[in-house]
Amino acid sequence: MTAVKIIKRGDSEYPRSLLALKHPPALLYAKGNIELLTRPMVSVVGTRDCTRYGLMVAKELGEQCASAGICVVSGLAEGIDAAAHRGAMGNTIAVLGNGLDCYYPVINKELQDEIAEHGLLLSEYPLGYHGDKTTFPQRNRIVAALGRVVVAVEADKHSGTLITVRAAQALAKQIFAVPGNINCYASQGTNDLIAKGVAKMLTAPTDVLACFGSAETVKDETNTRQVTFEQKNILDILKTDEVHIDDIIVASGLPVPELSTLLTNMEMIGLIEKLPGNCYVAK
Repeated sequence: MTAVKIIKRGDSEYPRSLLALKHPPALLYAKGNIELLTRPMVSVVGTRDCTRYGLMVAKELGEQCASAGICVVSGLAEGIDAAAHRGAMGNTIAVLGNGLDCYYPVINKELQDEIAEHGLLLSEYPLGYHGDKTTFPQRNRIVAALGRVVVAVEADKHSGTLITVRAAQALAKQIFAVPGNINCYASQGTNDLIAKGVAKMLTAPTDVLACFGSAETVKDETNTRQVTFEQKNILDILKTDEVHIDDIIVASGLPVPELSTLLTNMEMIGLIEKLPGNCYVAK
């Protein structure tokens, strides 16, 4: 079983980024791979009550960042946080609002244990402390401070995600938000962040990676990545020029819902690009 390490403010392992906080934690309880604290970090946050699209974006973003050597930080909440952690497993830090030996939410018990084994759990609260309504918002300031970049994937207008964003603003962090359906509750907060200029619109994971100077590396990895049969079929359809969605439907022979999911996934991992007029082109 992985031991818990106590990191004091002033210790060499203590993240310098936390010193920018108005009230930096005096102690940190850590369980897992301490070396992750030395890596460049991106904080990925979002609502618990998310959509399937949001889960997909968070997981893909986690995978791409972790593959580029960027550690993914989140708060181990149900929904977007959990998806980001799963995508980045092996290169992820979960910041808890309770003691490291307590599980909240219980649904993420297995995930928490997996991160302790293959990532890092971090908390300012002692073992045995179950947390309360104040500790989880407090946890968000640490999530915001650790990441050089903060990405809000989905959030309604009253989401706790916005607490993290406000903390990131106070720390002058680069903030991105994923645009969403204007009629979807889960995108109201993130769309508002973009509209007000608080956050830049995230169009692809490479937007984040470019902030770390990693975009070209990831692009090369994408070009050599193995693709599924269905993805190769779409790439073959797009190999000559941009193609309208109606022509892709005919050429692929796939049901529209299945094709829509496939195209969205391929766009997020950087295989294709959606153009104005509902056209797509291979990248």
